[in-house]
Amino acid sequence: MGATGLARLGPFFVVDAVDDGPWRALAELVSGDALAERVAWTRDALGSRAGVEVEERVAASTASLGIFARVLSPAVGATLLGVDAPDPGSLRWQPVEGGPMRLAAETWGRHPPGEVVDTVIAPLVDRLDTEHGVSVKIGWGNAASAVHGAARMAAQTDPTLAPAAGSLLLDVLAHPLLTDTADVGPPFVRRSCCLYYRLPGGGYCGDCVLAHSG
Repeated sequence: MGATGLARLGPFFVVDAVDDGPWRALAELVSGDALAERVAWTRDALGSRAGVEVEERVAASTASLGIFARVLSPAVGATLLGVDAPDPGSLRWQPVEGGPMRLAAETWGRHPPGEVVDTVIAPLVDRLDTEHGVSVKIGWGNAASAVHGAARMAAQTDPTLAPAAGSLLLDVLAHPLLTDTADVGPPFVRRSCCLYYRLPGGGYCGDCVLAHSG
């Protein structure tokens, strides 16, 4: 049921089968040159839209929000639906000009969100810090926001999942690397800022600590 069941929760949950398309190994993002490529692409896109030079760390943080949401959502959705999730080690991706990047997987199984946190998010958070100036605190705040977004989206799409989504959010945020990253609320408020406000007209995200600081 894996891919078919996940698709009904929304575009961030969709995972295709690997075909002959231009798929790239997720490892290229986690440990290869593709992360720098995505940051540069995001920086150019944001700068073109805003008409200003965008700070690298702002672009990197913005890029990470999309990446984190995309790779965490299928694991969150699969756990809520009680179906197999894509094996993080088998994930393939394709960049897109707008919207969530495409994902495909070769193998499926019981792969909870915590496994994605350990194998994909943790190394990316470290690289964003050392290579692109996004602090570890911001990086893990972005991850917490992605988990919350996935749980909320699943619950909004299928209200019967709402109780389980709330419990799963608490479980994932209890991960040692995610503790103290957010106040679950309601409202859910992260304890760091993703830096999007530093773009002209960017404003604050709904879960931003700065938007709830009084």
